[in-house]
Amino acid sequence: MYKLLIVIAIGWALLFPAAVPAKVHVVATLTEIGALAEEIGGDRVEVTTLARGNEDPHYLPAKPSHSRRMMKADLLVYNGLQLEVGWLPLLIDGARNPQIRPGAPGSLELGDRIEPLEVPTGSVDRSMGDVHPEGNPHFTIDPAVYSLLAKVLAERLARIDGEGAEYYAERRADFDIRWETALAGWKERLAFLEGASVVTYHQQWEYLARTLGFVIAGKIEDRPGIPPTPRHLADLERTIAEKNVRWILYSDLIYPEVPEKLARRSGSRSFALPQGVGSRPGTDDLFSWFEALVQAFEAGREE
Repeated sequence: MYKLLIVIAIGWALLFPAAVPAKVHVVATLTEIGALAEEIGGDRVEVTTLARGNEDPHYLPAKPSHSRRMMKADLLVYNGLQLEVGWLPLLIDGARNPQIRPGAPGSLELGDRIEPLEVPTGSVDRSMGDVHPEGNPHFTIDPAVYSLLAKVLAERLARIDGEGAEYYAERRADFDIRWETALAGWKERLAFLEGASVVTYHQQWEYLARTLGFVIAGKIEDRPGIPPTPRHLADLERTIAEKNVRWILYSDLIYPEVPEKLARRSGSRSFALPQGVGSRPGTDDLFSWFEALVQAFEAGREE
């Protein structure tokens, strides 16, 4: 009789398998945000990322295919601070998905959870270049911010998928341990940057400079998003000499001709940093991205 009951139970399970919970469909604007969603969401989420790692997130084309990916999204996670202002509102309108419209539970702006740097005072207009009136939007290049972002994301996933709340909390706790351990190691390896003066190409490394302790003495772009003039480069060359700048940093999306020429003329060194997850081979997740960034600094120091 006992064996018969087991056979019946097995047969019943085969005929009526347990329902598999539907995955939460997450759309992320940036690859590093998508990578974080995968870390926290695990098997309970399906993540789509709009911008690729080798694309400039300021100027992503608003393609209909992007809107189609957002039509069934349960959660849209974006950088904010107007980084995606040129294309994301158009995609949200095209998706016709009330779940992800601003103010809805499925809309999560990460930028309003941090204290932004370089918030401009006074009026802002296009003559000033690509200035963001809400502050510098490139906080995702700061490894020190990811424990906070993981907390915010885990809480929002739990709000949307209440049955997975404990799962998300556990994955967030595990991520925090692994991330803080890695961050301590990265900061130790890059201790040589403390107090060092550098020049950057674009206004995107300020949060990283705060965490690692280096000083940005100047920028190749005189105004954000606008190529430098010869006069500005000449002034910058004098700044490099006066402030003993050792390195000129630029992202791997920047054509290297200008920073390399400036480095030759000033006697400093220039090298590219990976700007995000997937911006170069071997940067497929958050840990490998920041490891590649650390290695780029180490290699630039040794050249």
